[in-house]
Amino acid sequence: MRRSFDLGLTLSSGQTFYWGHPEGDDFAFGEPDGEGFWWGVVRGKVWRLKQEGDELIVALGDLEEIPEIFGFGWDLGWLGRRAEELNDAPLLEALERFRGLRMMRQDPWETLVSFMLSPQNRVEAIAKGTYMLARRYGPRTSTLPLYPSPEALAEAEDDFLVRLPVRYKAQAFRLREVARILVRRPRFWEDMPEDYPERRRYLTQLPGVGNKIADCVLAYGVGDGRAVPIDTHILKVSGRFYGFPVRSLTPKTYDALGDFYRGRYGEYAALAQLYLYALSRTPNVLR
Repeated sequence: MRRSFDLGLTLSSGQTFYWGHPEGDDFAFGEPDGEGFWWGVVRGKVWRLKQEGDELIVALGDLEEIPEIFGFGWDLGWLGRRAEELNDAPLLEALERFRGLRMMRQDPWETLVSFMLSPQNRVEAIAKGTYMLARRYGPRTSTLPLYPSPEALAEAEDDFLVRLPVRYKAQAFRLREVARILVRRPRFWEDMPEDYPERRRYLTQLPGVGNKIADCVLAYGVGDGRAVPIDTHILKVSGRFYGFPVRSLTPKTYDALGDFYRGRYGEYAALAQLYLYALSRTPNVLR
C-alpha cells in the first residue's frame, strides 16, 4: 500500500514555491539535495526534511509544526467516502493516483508573496522570483534567506523589481504596493473576516490580487478549505469530467465553478481541487 503522506509529491504540487535545495549562490527548485533532503522556507524558518518510507526526518525545523504545515488533520478518508457517494470517478482516480498528496498550511504573507508572482508564469519562474526576493530583502540565515517582511519589501527598488521573472512587470510593483499597505495595517491578517465570500473580497481589495490569488492564499496560507482556486486546468477538468460548457474564465464562471465544488465537498473543496489539479497535469488526461 502506498503511504498516506508523500513529501516530494506535496512539495511539487503547485501550492508552494520555496522548496528544493541550495545550489551555490542559487536555489534549485522542486528537487531534493544529493542526500535526499528537501530544503525550504515556511513560517519564518528554514526547513530541511527527508522522507524514508513512512518516516519523516527533520534535520532543520520545528517537529511540532509538521502536522499542521503538512495538513495531517485533513480527513482524506472522508473525502474519499464523499467522492464515492457522488460517484465522482475523476476525484476517486486522483485520490488513488496521488495518494500521499497533502494540502499545506503555510503562512498568509509568504503565500501571498509567491502567488502574486504567479499570473501567467511557470512554477520555475515563480520559484526563482521568490528566491530573488528572499535573497535581496529577506533576513539572512546560515543556510537560506527567509521571506522578506512587508517592511523590507515596501522599500524595494524599481530597478530590482523590473528584473523579477514575472510576465506582467506591473505585478512586481503591485507587490511592493501591497507590502506598503500591510505596513500601514499591521493587523491586516487578524482583521480578516470569518465568512468565506467576505474573506475573498477582503483580499481582492489589495492591488494585483484577483480571485485566484486570494483563494490560493486562503487555501494554502490560511487553511480555509472553502477556497477553490480556479485556473485553466480546473476549467478544463470541469468541462471534461463534470459537463461545464465554458471555455473562458469570467468572474461569473469563476464563482459558479467554486460554488459547484463547495456544494459537493464543503470545507474539503480546496483539497478536492488540489487533487483534481494534480490529475489535470497528468499527460493525456484531458484529451
